[in-house]
Amino acid sequence: MLRLEHPDLLYLWILIPVFYLLYFFLMRAKKKTLGRFASARMQEFVIPDLSIGKQYLKFTLWNAAFFFLVLAAANPQMGTSLEKKERSGTDLIVCLDVSNSMLAEDIKPNRITRAKQALNQLVNQLEGDRIGLVVFAGTSFVQLPLTADYTAAKTFIDVIDTKMIQTQGTAIGESLEKAFLAFGEEEQENRSRSIILISDGEDNEEDAYETASSIADKGVVINTIGLGLSEGAPIPIENNGTNVQYKRDHNGNIVVTKLNEELLKNIAKKGNGIYIRANNASIGLESILARINKMEKNEYEAVAYKNYENKFHVFGAIALVLLLLEYVIFDKRNKYINRKFFFGK
Repeated sequence: MLRLEHPDLLYLWILIPVFYLLYFFLMRAKKKTLGRFASARMQEFVIPDLSIGKQYLKFTLWNAAFFFLVLAAANPQMGTSLEKKERSGTDLIVCLDVSNSMLAEDIKPNRITRAKQALNQLVNQLEGDRIGLVVFAGTSFVQLPLTADYTAAKTFIDVIDTKMIQTQGTAIGESLEKAFLAFGEEEQENRSRSIILISDGEDNEEDAYETASSIADKGVVINTIGLGLSEGAPIPIENNGTNVQYKRDHNGNIVVTKLNEELLKNIAKKGNGIYIRANNASIGLESILARINKMEKNEYEAVAYKNYENKFHVFGAIALVLLLLEYVIFDKRNKYINRKFFFGK
């Protein structure tokens, strides 16, 4: 397991393109100044050993050294052993709708992007809880099993998009069933388990109510969040990242996707949870998390790395080698060293 002790220092890498830009203008100014005193042909006689290529190479080596020095300062650390420890928290699985209707822009920037932003904020607030992810459209699958690794959870959230499932629809009942099975087969009546369903509720299959009721009978709370407006919005069709048109039906009319609020309210009611309608200011996960935090915490065994070893010296050594190489390369052509070992004739 690799981690950085001071990851914020990596922002210093932004200076590298700035250095190149400044160096470019400096070299251009030097060339312009030199041109005032001698033509290009005359310069070959006056300063025959001048090597522009070497100057750029030396500058590139200096920047490469800066790159590794910053990395060394951030202090990469390698976990050398694993430890198991007891943690407490609730088990939470999020069912996220990834159907094409989630591209509608009635929630800015669009429904699915806003949901992902809110999920990342949710992960930041978890303390000891385990989280899992189920994505669904016309079918569903477990994208992330229950885990307390919040960094991994964010990585999985970031890659979610509407292209993950080609079959269109909103198989809410199936996704709830997959979420329930993802909790595991162990029979623990006192386990605190919650499902958060995030969807616009469109094109739903009929088994959602029955499934929600069955899961609630087994002690799992189902909360729902509705994304979208009841008046609806068109569905953009993306082409190379650009919205060029909107989805149309067989008659050529623009398809409008509307929030099925009644469906999501009833699922929450049968799941002994609450329904929250999202808006541009808030998705509503804060209210649901507050309710989850009041639930009894589970005891479970978690695996984590310990005994991290500092590896900054490896990258510091690379930077030192690059600086030494930059030092031994001369600015001008040298028939004894540079011409033979670096640039030939």
